[in-house]
Amino acid sequence: MDLTVVLGILLAITSLSVGDILEGGNPAHLIHISSLLIIFPTAMFAAMVATDGPYVKGAFKNLGPIVFKKSTVNLEERIKEIIGLAVMARRDGLLSLEQKVANLDNEFLKQGLGMAVDGNEVDTIAEALELVIEETEEYYHGCAHYWILAGETSPVMGLVGAVMGLILALQKLDDPAAMAAGIAGAFTATVTGIFSAYVLLGPFGQKMKAKSHHIVKEQKMMLEGIIGIVHGDNPRTLEAKLLNFLSPAEEKHSQFN
Repeated sequence: MDLTVVLGILLAITSLSVGDILEGGNPAHLIHISSLLIIFPTAMFAAMVATDGPYVKGAFKNLGPIVFKKSTVNLEERIKEIIGLAVMARRDGLLSLEQKVANLDNEFLKQGLGMAVDGNEVDTIAEALELVIEETEEYYHGCAHYWILAGETSPVMGLVGAVMGLILALQKLDDPAAMAAGIAGAFTATVTGIFSAYVLLGPFGQKMKAKSHHIVKEQKMMLEGIIGIVHGDNPRTLEAKLLNFLSPAEEKHSQFN
């Protein structure tokens, strides 16, 4: 689980609740069922109108695996795997990788090296894999955009909920208590809309986009590795090239140092 997501949400709720308590309020009053129903579903449905079907499906499908789970991308381990394959290919030839390729767990690496073993030219392999990278990037950005769009819509839905609440409150001028409750509910909708935009929906999209960069970065690194293997590059030279894909923090703690 990605603790930054869970802790971020919990700490945001905590700080908001503590601030409300210090002002003499009761955080439980911010939980308004009708406001939640007006804001969350409506914002997501509105974002659905503006987003292609595959991206909507992907947005929900990847919410757990991408946003809430820790990234499975491990560039160091992938570099070790590629260098091991490079050593074998340089020693025994590309065809010696056939059995290894069949057992690879990464589809991108399997596709690229499979094309290499089949005798395809480097340009053909690179062209095919660059298209895969573009499609991957476009897919995850489309999924992330859905949540970002839902986040941009939710404050407006909060205002809609507030206006609806005020309309109902003004219909109860002869009942001050009911009118006050209606006005309170109206402002609760505004708070809920803003909170959902900047703590939940919007950040979900931004986190999905950020983590998709790791996936695309790994694919670009694997492409460089595949090209190096096909060219018969010295494994140490190839390793030095692939290490450039590590961030400064990753490089500092790298086992390759």
